[in-house]
Amino acid sequence: MRKWMGAALLASLAVAVHAEEHVRGQYRFSTAPAPAFVRVGDVRSAWPARTPGADDGRWRFWMYDRQIDHRAGAERAYTDTVYEPLSASMLGEAGRFQIDFNPEYQTLTIHRVELRRDGHWSSRLDPARISLARREGEFEKDLADGGVTALIVLDDVRVGDEVRIAYTVDGRNPVLADQDTDWFYAAYSSPILDLRSRMLFDAGTRLTVHRENGVEAPRIETTPEGVVASFEKHGIAAMENPGDYPRGYQPYPAFQIGHEQSWADVVRWALPLYPEAGNALPPDLEARIAAWRRIDDPIARMTAALRAVQDEVRYFGLEMGESSHRPHAPADTWTRHLGDCKDKAYLLATILGRLDIPAVPALVSSSNGAAVRDYVPSADVFDHVIVRARVGAETVWLDATIDQQGGDPRAVDLSALGAALPIDPSTIAMDAVAPPAKIADAIESIERFELATAGEAARLVVETTYHGGDADNARRRFASERVDETARRYADYYGKRYRKVEPDGPPKITDDRQANVVVVRESYRLPTPFVDASGSTRAVDLYADALDTATALPSRVDRMGPLHVGGRGHYVHRIEVVAPAQWSPLFSTDSIRRTSDAMEYSRVVERKSGTTSIEYTLDTKQPDLDGARVAQHIDMLRSLRDDLSVRLRFQTPAALDASQREDRLKALLRDAMKEDHQ
Repeated sequence: MRKWMGAALLASLAVAVHAEEHVRGQYRFSTAPAPAFVRVGDVRSAWPARTPGADDGRWRFWMYDRQIDHRAGAERAYTDTVYEPLSASMLGEAGRFQIDFNPEYQTLTIHRVELRRDGHWSSRLDPARISLARREGEFEKDLADGGVTALIVLDDVRVGDEVRIAYTVDGRNPVLADQDTDWFYAAYSSPILDLRSRMLFDAGTRLTVHRENGVEAPRIETTPEGVVASFEKHGIAAMENPGDYPRGYQPYPAFQIGHEQSWADVVRWALPLYPEAGNALPPDLEARIAAWRRIDDPIARMTAALRAVQDEVRYFGLEMGESSHRPHAPADTWTRHLGDCKDKAYLLATILGRLDIPAVPALVSSSNGAAVRDYVPSADVFDHVIVRARVGAETVWLDATIDQQGGDPRAVDLSALGAALPIDPSTIAMDAVAPPAKIADAIESIERFELATAGEAARLVVETTYHGGDADNARRRFASERVDETARRYADYYGKRYRKVEPDGPPKITDDRQANVVVVRESYRLPTPFVDASGSTRAVDLYADALDTATALPSRVDRMGPLHVGGRGHYVHRIEVVAPAQWSPLFSTDSIRRTSDAMEYSRVVERKSGTTSIEYTLDTKQPDLDGARVAQHIDMLRSLRDDLSVRLRFQTPAALDASQREDRLKALLRDAMKEDHQ
């Protein structure tokens, strides 16, 4: 209580002078000078000629200053930013500024909104022009966290103006206690003239720092104000970010700083959030548990419970205040049939315990994967909760948020999450989330073209089989659309390749969820399949679509650093072309094999008994590559993607060609006569 009162007193003294509150419906913000703990920085009068950013033609920051006061259990985060639009295309962005905060436990105070033109500063702070609104974008992600956005709109911003905005967000999520850390980036995608960071902690606080990409360590010193960590850098060049990085990698120099603690300390913080649920479960769930207990096979028992929580409890996160990290009671989650990852994980772990399967929730980072192992231990590095179950000596990782999942849970690959922190009193370190012994994800597609002898019509029959995670994705996709939408989507795909397509009916879909295999069968008539029907030559274009997504080139190929290749999987695309016996192929058979450290690929073209077959095979062995191996992989992908498209040419007999021309002429005459009689 004393600690809280001290924090409130410091905050009130810092903003009491000249503070003015502005109400917008149920939300509010204040305007006031900067808090007392802040050392307000000066903005330079000119950008030095030889400093990075002097000749930038788009956008630059004159100053970015962030200071955070963690003393007395508080969190007051002050930001002072000065930016300059250097292109007319950037004026829209320069004329609006957004500040996010959560009124459940935070307040917003705006200190200044200023503009410098021709060397003279003028205030643009007009509280009447500042609006507050709920963040609606989160609802699209099935999430509501109570966050609010303050929107500042500035009039008459011109190229070369410098805009300065300073504000403080005061407050911290109470459920996190001391389980939060600060991240600071020492470079951005735009040049920065002066970059500053200053963080204040209580006297005697021991700090830990995690650094990335060669960033200098912050200066940590003991002062009369307490323990102070500071960082300054000047003249910072813009950095490019080509994207497509492995999970947990980012290219900017950055550091994370927080209280010195262990992963066991994080577990001790989490344990009270997930207490033993006891026997207080709804009667209908108790009946289900009783039925599941009669299943002899523990894997089958586990699967039944997992499917119930995945499919019958809709995902939605009401993450307001303490609900951001404290799950609802399992009984409440089941009764509402609604919950987020922590609610569903807590419910599933509770049910599995009642089924004699030891299970606990486990914290993971869906954003940063295994990289969190090297972070400063804290609860705020996690953004997702899964379940660790034990069946005999085997550890099985379960994600209760994945709906429409099928197959044996042991075959599901959650290894992209990298590492997990089980909420178990015995946990002292993070556990590796390893891939299953055999990757089940696979797509096998067979296209069979039958080219008719009495004209240019063809028949196309397609059978595509999805396994593992690819079957889950297909099942989810089919469940979200009508049958006619699926049929139209499939027909449109072939219509773009072969102009006119006449489906024999909607695709036939069979789903063996237990084996996790989805099969899609399609059948079409192609009246105009040929790209070249001149003279006695016929040519048809073919494409190995099953390999297209897995072999996509990164968005930037001239790149530095590591590359995310994609998930492990097995892909086969077989194309069979049955031509009339009188047609002669104008192509040869061949065999191609290409490899990189991440993939193995082959293409084999064969011809037997009038049937031409082209079989493509791709195995993705490794999801990520370090920078030294990326160039060779990209070169391989370029060649591979050239292989995916094939044009087969056939020579037809001259007499047959003349007969076909006569047939086409007769058909045209019949159509003309029909039109005359209409």
